[in-house]
Amino acid sequence: LADFIVKCQDDDDGGIADRPGDMADVFHTFFGIAGLSLLGYLSPNKLEISCSDSTNASAISDQYRTIDPVYALPSDIVERLSLKSQVITS
Repeated sequence: LADFIVKCQDDDDGGIADRPGDMADVFHTFFGIAGLSLLGYLSPNKLEISCSDSTNASAISDQYRTIDPVYALPSDIVERLSLKSQVITS
């Protein structure tokens, strides 16, 4: 899944599209970045594999914040706003 999302990136203008070669939009960029974060693709270890320079990979990973899986927002924002999630059981 992460490889597909990366292939949907627009290398010229930025953003993520719904399919490789399509026009990127805010909706798919938001959920693409959230998906990459939840899949662990933006962690330093994963980036070191895809980058030849491990220092560069570390700098890239510092630019991304972890995403809360319930709110699809950066985790630090969820904590700062004291947002609580609730699990509903049947």
